[in-house]
Amino acid sequence: MQNSWLESINTNIDNQIDEHISVKDYRFYQIEKLKRIAALLDGVKQKNCLDCKHTKIELEKIVDELDRLINKSGVNRSEYEKRVEKIIKHLKDTHQIYQEHHFAYTYSGIYTLVGIAFGLIIGYGVFYSFNPHIFFACAGIGMVTGNIRGTKKDKHQAKIGRQL
Repeated sequence: MQNSWLESINTNIDNQIDEHISVKDYRFYQIEKLKRIAALLDGVKQKNCLDCKHTKIELEKIVDELDRLINKSGVNRSEYEKRVEKIIKHLKDTHQIYQEHHFAYTYSGIYTLVGIAFGLIIGYGVFYSFNPHIFFACAGIGMVTGNIRGTKKDKHQAKIGRQL
């Protein structure tokens, strides 16, 4: 039964794409993400989650209304984005399933800020003035370090099947 649900959702998404969605909108609104969400909702670990059962129904409604949500007006498009983000938020908060590059972006930002603070501390602590070379070097090192660590964590998440 569950396997047929996933197949029916994927078939319905493909039919909606063929009939109503342009290639530009398909890429912009990341319609393929709906298939990945359906596969994750159909996963073994989420079978006991009551919210996931309601989310499956919500995903079916989104797929059935895909033409209206994407092609009609800006209000409908924002409704589509809000509904999909609500599903993604549930997967992230409850089941620790993250989007691609989540940790790379997060760690890059955090480590860049740490690098900036470290650069300011070194600049004013050692040289008693703003030293742009040290400031930007520390910020760059922080960004690269965060990107490397975040990418490693993203790869680990993908390997264990917790990435959207």
